[in-house]
Amino acid sequence: RERRYINSGEVRSLMHMFDVPKGEEDVRIVYNGTASGINDCLWAPHFGLAMISHVNRALMPSYSQADLDIGEMFLNFMLGEEIRPYSGVDISHIKTRKSDLPEHLPKPLEAMPDWEKDRSKRWERWERNWMGLTDSPYRSAQMMMVAKEVAEGNRKDPRNPFQWEVIVLNLPGMKNRDPRKPWVYKQRVDGSLASEVFIYVDDSRITACSPEEAWKTVCRFSSVMSNLGIQDAARKRTSPSDTPGPWAGSVVHTKGGLYQLVSQKKWDKTKSLLNELREMIESSSDGMVDRKRLEQI
Repeated sequence: RERRYINSGEVRSLMHMFDVPKGEEDVRIVYNGTASGINDCLWAPHFGLAMISHVNRALMPSYSQADLDIGEMFLNFMLGEEIRPYSGVDISHIKTRKSDLPEHLPKPLEAMPDWEKDRSKRWERWERNWMGLTDSPYRSAQMMMVAKEVAEGNRKDPRNPFQWEVIVLNLPGMKNRDPRKPWVYKQRVDGSLASEVFIYVDDSRITACSPEEAWKTVCRFSSVMSNLGIQDAARKRTSPSDTPGPWAGSVVHTKGGLYQLVSQKKWDKTKSLLNELREMIESSSDGMVDRKRLEQI
């Protein structure tokens, strides 16, 4: 309530909810917009996300990469006013018990949180994008692209880590083509490739020509996000490296060259699915396999 995630207001419909595992010791709350019927009334277009092939275009041997994470991705962005009445939640079970209040106060009830003192209804409503709503991913990703453009700032400012001077075409068939460089790239004043940030939902990958430039870019991007009210999960930030960990399911190293690998977790999962498929075929007497499981694989 203090963060304006949930607030009072007109409620015409409640949402179903359930939890899904998040890591090994946490859960993520997902609201079921399909069961409540609200998703049948909404539409969202298809949209693209950054891929590891896009990151490769901004890298050269010895370049650095660093990762940032956006905290509570969907909850950073407000829900449309017309949708809020249909995003109701029952909060009647969330209340402060008298046993939790300090007994030494003359009037212990005055120690209750302000939001609880003013609460007069059992139902309140979500004010932010919530997990399970059809267009939450699209609108959240759209606003992140706007925030990214703000962070990139003035490209001609020499103090801007995202600065670049010219766009270079290095296309196949051109006389001066350099096969070591991307087909199209932004070039800085010093001749190196410009620093970039690639966003895959809530995971951001920074690329830069050196560790120092990578740190400057990380600081610029994270500070602008915070200024815009978008949470930067600093605990998940990684230091600039030429051998970083996986991002979007793949690994790219720039130490001694430019190498794209697959993450060990993704590789192990692929092998386990192939082994499962082989066992399904071998154990079937008529060669038929379960269609539903086959679609999942």
